[in-house]
Amino acid sequence: MKKMTGQPSLVKELLMGFCLGTANIIPGVSGGTFLLIFKIYERVFSILNQINSTNLMVALHLIRIIIFKADKMPSLIAFMAFLKDNDFIFLFKLMVGGVIAIICLSSVMKYLIVYQFPVTYALFFGLILVSIIIPVKMLTDRKAYLVLFVFFGAILTIYVAQAVNPYDKVKMKSDIYAGQYVKDQTVNQTAKATGAFSFTGKYTIDEYVYASVCGAIAVSAMILPGISGSLVLILMGEYFAVVSAISGLQTLSLDHMAFLGCFAVGILLGGLLFARLVSSVLKRYYNATMAFLIGLMAGSLYALWPFKKSIVMAHNYIKKDGVIHIVQNVRVYTNINECPQVGTEFYFCLVSFMIGCCMMFFFIRKELNP
Repeated sequence: MKKMTGQPSLVKELLMGFCLGTANIIPGVSGGTFLLIFKIYERVFSILNQINSTNLMVALHLIRIIIFKADKMPSLIAFMAFLKDNDFIFLFKLMVGGVIAIICLSSVMKYLIVYQFPVTYALFFGLILVSIIIPVKMLTDRKAYLVLFVFFGAILTIYVAQAVNPYDKVKMKSDIYAGQYVKDQTVNQTAKATGAFSFTGKYTIDEYVYASVCGAIAVSAMILPGISGSLVLILMGEYFAVVSAISGLQTLSLDHMAFLGCFAVGILLGGLLFARLVSSVLKRYYNATMAFLIGLMAGSLYALWPFKKSIVMAHNYIKKDGVIHIVQNVRVYTNINECPQVGTEFYFCLVSFMIGCCMMFFFIRKELNP
């Protein structure tokens, strides 16, 4: 495996993971984009490719020796050397930072997207717009035919963004919950009384299986710049179920833990399989792949356009912590882009957009000129 020089500090690696985790809970923003920004895209795929049956057997053997052997220190040193040689420690730090971000920010991001949608998306628009510089600079050849791959990448992302109207999904769920409202009130009073580490059967077997499928598909998007795993989850109708389950971990509900466990299994299996495919494609068609990724990032700007048509729902039925609630006069944003109207909101969005651009310019300058 190719060794990387200039290893980042522990804090920087955790912050990288934190940014990746944050990106992966924001619809329209891809964790793969930040892998390119941090210049660790190929490194992460190389590490994932080291997760195979041979290394798994070696790891289990070393762990068994550590547990059962009296003199544990030499085995522990060997195990740490094994993790370091395969760069697994770096991947672990990224994962820790990502998990911290997802747990800490899932509720915050949900609030910002619901109540501060234009300003929040304006910031993300600025971040991603400038970040396109990264894959452009990573091209080793700039022949004219690469424009076709840029075009295909952009069209694919725009198609995904237009595939399902978020309002239709919200309305459909609200209608389903409306029919269950009275029954749910009674059932969940019993469920709430059972306390922490309780299993109430909130999710069906089909929902657990579907969560695994969504995890496998979403991770394929999470590791590609421009395609948002969160956006894929929205299109599959699973985004708010996952975010709600993460937010619900504070109640120590076994239902949420089991649901997220199935989702994580899907992510693990999908990530390992897809990582090998992407690594193979990068080796054989590097510039074509990078051009395609540029198109994906450029196309994601369509999904991140801050000014979208919105519809106010007089009564919206939502499920929170297993209980259905009625929320009145909820503004739901569609996937239809509009021209902005000059006013207070426009100026706030403009400032937010400029902040996003400046942040990314500053970061890119530091990364490209260490």
